[in-house]
Amino acid sequence: MPRIVVRGMKKEDVREVSAELLETVEKIIQRPKDAFTLESVESVSYFDKKEVSQVYIEISWKSRPTEVCKEVAEAINPLIKGFGYEKVFVYFKDLDLEKEFMF
Repeated sequence: MPRIVVRGMKKEDVREVSAELLETVEKIIQRPKDAFTLESVESVSYFDKKEVSQVYIEISWKSRPTEVCKEVAEAINPLIKGFGYEKVFVYFKDLDLEKEFMF
């Protein structure tokens, strides 16, 4: 059920880190990784007419305590920075599962 969307990383890098990323989150939240979705959206960030190296990771899931979110973010950060990205932003969106329908 958790949905992870990665922006600002090369798709090859996302593919390379995907197993470790999902296994890391799986261990922390105790949910099987086959319940996750991982999506890569290629994008480029700019500041002052220059391309900047930053990655945004959005995790949508049912509401979890801030401590759990912080643990996940801190575990993901070194995985992404290991590919040479300078800044990593991890943020969480709470889903209302009562209003989610799968067909």
